[in-house]
Amino acid sequence: MSNGFVLVLLRELREGLQKFRQDSTERMDGSNERLEQAIGSLARIENDLNELRKYMRQIALNQAKHEEFQSTNVENLDKELRDIKEQLRRLKPMR
Repeated sequence: MSNGFVLVLLRELREGLQKFRQDSTERMDGSNERLEQAIGSLARIENDLNELRKYMRQIALNQAKHEEFQSTNVENLDKELRDIKEQLRRLKPMR
């Protein structure tokens, strides 16, 4: 009788361990799937951020060119205005 009890106990233990292993494997598979999804999402985010960085860099370069162009135009206009004022100053005494 004692041997029968031990055999039943060992069988239940074995079945319990098999079920635990199966459940653990299923949970691990689910975790791995979620990790793969997270990795895919992070890769897409990284790619999007890289594209955004390129776009923002191009905007900054365009802005710098625009500012330089505008600055040059303002300097040219200032020079022309000074020249016109100088010409007017010379013309006034002649009147």
